Amino acid sequence: MDVMLTGTLVTVGAAAASVGGFLLISKVVPRRWLVADTDAASTLYATIGMAYAILIAIAAIAIWEPRSAAASSTDLEAGSLVEAYWSADQLAPADRTEVRDLIVAYLGEATGPEWTRLRVRHEPDDGAELLFTELRRRVDAVHPQTDPEQNAYAQLSAQISAAAGARSGRLQAAGEGMPGLLWPVLIAGGLVSVVFLYLFGLERTFPNGLMMAVVGAMIALLLFVLYQVEYPLSRAFAVTPDSLTTALARLRGLP
Repeated sequence: MDVMLTGTLVTVGAAAASVGGFLLISKVVPRRWLVADTDAASTLYATIGMAYAILIAIAAIAIWEPRSAAASSTDLEAGSLVEAYWSADQLAPADRTEVRDLIVAYLGEATGPEWTRLRVRHEPDDGAELLFTELRRRVDAVHPQTDPEQNAYAQLSAQISAAAGARSGRLQAAGEGMPGLLWPVLIAGGLVSVVFLYLFGLERTFPNGLMMAVVGAMIALLLFVLYQVEYPLSRAFAVTPDSLTTALARLRGLP
């Protein structure tokens, strides 16, 4: 289902449920059971709202940092592999050809099957892992004979090492979602924030119903956005493999 449509349905559904609960409580619960001291209730509700806002902020930080790390790692990996491809230009013909072919083959696997697996299952693909391991072994097997080859090999080794670190960072970030305890706490906090409003003894008027709908809809929308951002390489706001895809297109277009 389209993300915009899903988000709309979730928001509208939460708004309807919030209003429905308000109408039910105001009709079924005797008025004497509802909160009479609205000033004290308002102060308490402000405290609840502040605590819930802090929880939302913690959740946002917890899921945004891995996303930023995944994006940075992807860009660094792509840039390092492009530079490694050019550094191989000064190697002996056999070494140059094999190293460049492995770089292109790995990029093809990383942007295709592996990226799909990371998006769906949050784990690396064996094919990409084998290709990158083979690339590192092939670079280690280079034995430069001249000064230009020595310089090229030093640069190539550093760039492949940087790509390896970036790849590790990308794979690690792909599986970092919301800490397990936060989702139940966020959902429970959202329910408390809405249900507590029912205890203000508000009249069953349109403005009060609208207020309930807006609160319920906003909380549901926040949780929906957090859910969509939770995994860096998955769902609606996922990091894309554009930098790796661009690198692959550039290298394939070279003679």
